[in-house]
Amino acid sequence: MPKKETIIESALRLFSTKGFEGTSVREIATDAGVNVAMINYYFVSKEKLFESVVEYRSLFLKGLFSDLINNHSLSAIEKIDFIIDQTIDRKLSNAQFHHILHRELSLEHRPQLREAISDILLRNMDPVKTIIKNGIRDGEFKQVDIELTLTTMLGTIHYLLTSDIMCRKILGKKEGFSPFQNKQLKKRLSEHTKQLMRSHLLKK
Repeated sequence: MPKKETIIESALRLFSTKGFEGTSVREIATDAGVNVAMINYYFVSKEKLFESVVEYRSLFLKGLFSDLINNHSLSAIEKIDFIIDQTIDRKLSNAQFHHILHRELSLEHRPQLREAISDILLRNMDPVKTIIKNGIRDGEFKQVDIELTLTTMLGTIHYLLTSDIMCRKILGKKEGFSPFQNKQLKKRLSEHTKQLMRSHLLKK
């Protein structure tokens, strides 16, 4: 694995478990088996390294969603189903990092980092917007507010999975319930969100 990618993997692991504030560049360097100078050479600052981690995590979904646009074997609603499943899978694959990510988005004392993170995440939404636009154009979908449709779909997923405590209490589960390892919850959330989007998007 190239050194730059090794550093990003180490940063992802440490940011996920210790948070942005709790992780030092020196710790990342030690974990990656490099010196601090190499991290500074590639990334300049811890903020820029965090941006690179977000970009690294986002590239996978961005590629999948972009490929969907020209996939003529799937209907528009089947593409939305696929996006829902991939979003849930990605959210659950590293829930801790997503908690840190959304915390950084809510803070105001690192405005440049906040701006960069939001830009990266919003770029992933461009292919999804195109898929909805195409569904409307082709007569499969109703005329809907595309931006608010996205917030409805993603908000349903993100709100439930923002916190294990909130998730447990919303679902009325007992202490000890672990939502991020629960296959039944994953299936339930997927089916509900798909049903929601089908009711909202599909013409009768």
